[in-house]
Amino acid sequence: MEIQPEKLPDQQSVCAVDVGINTLVTASIVSSNGTVAARRFFHPAADMDRRDKRAAMIRGKARKTGKLSKGFGRTWYRKVQRINENMAQQTSRQLVDFALAEGADMIGLEELKGWRPKAGKKRSSLRQRFHQWLHRRLATLIEHKMKEAGGKVVYVYARGTSYWAFDGSGRVKRHKTQYELATFQSGKQYNADLSASYNMGARYWAWKRKLTRRKDGQASGGKRSPGSPRMPVTLSTLWRSDEAPNQCAA
Repeated sequence: MEIQPEKLPDQQSVCAVDVGINTLVTASIVSSNGTVAARRFFHPAADMDRRDKRAAMIRGKARKTGKLSKGFGRTWYRKVQRINENMAQQTSRQLVDFALAEGADMIGLEELKGWRPKAGKKRSSLRQRFHQWLHRRLATLIEHKMKEAGGKVVYVYARGTSYWAFDGSGRVKRHKTQYELATFQSGKQYNADLSASYNMGARYWAWKRKLTRRKDGQASGGKRSPGSPRMPVTLSTLWRSDEAPNQCAA
C-alpha cells in the first residue's frame, strides 16, 4: 500500500531553480509579490573536477585511437556515471531541504523537453560537458524527494530567462570569459544564473496570477507596434502588477 505524504501548506513562495553548466544549481525563493527571500548556489566543485578529469582522459585516449573498439573506455565511463549519480543525489537532497527550510511548497524547474545543445564543436570539451549535464536526472530526483515531503514540482517555460535582466531594464550582455557574469543596460553587473532563477520564479507566479500564458513567457495585454516583440516576463513584472492596484486606489 502506497503511503500518501501529508500535503504542505501553501506558503505563497516558490523555489525557482536554474540548472547550468558553470554552476550546477542556482536557486532562489520568490514570493508572489516578487520578493526574493533567499538564494543559494549548489556547486560540488571537487566532484565536478574529478568527473571532468576522467572525461578528459577518455577524450585524450580516443584521439590517439584510429578506430574505437566496442566497449572502449567502459571502466572510465562507469566511473564518470557514478560521480554524476552521486552529485545528482546529494544536490537534489540539499536543494529540497533548502526549499522546505525556507517555507517553499513548490519547486520550479526549467521546461527543457526536446531541447538539444548547440554550443560547442563536435567532440569538444564543451559539447562533452553538455552530454554530462545532469538536468534530467536532477529533475527526476527532485520530483521524487518533493513528493515524499508533500510538496510539488512545476515546469516553467525557461527560454530567455537568462537573456533579460530581472529588473526589467532589457537584454543583458554576457562576459566573454566569465560567462556567468551579466551586465545590465544600466551598467549594473550581476550573476546571470541568479537573475535567471529570479525570472523563473516570476514566470511561475505570472502564470499562476494569469498575467501571462504559461507556454510563451510573455506578459499579456498592452499595445505594441507591429513587428516589435512583447516584453518577456521578468521579476519586475510582479513588481509592476502589485503597484497598479495601489495606483488605481489612490
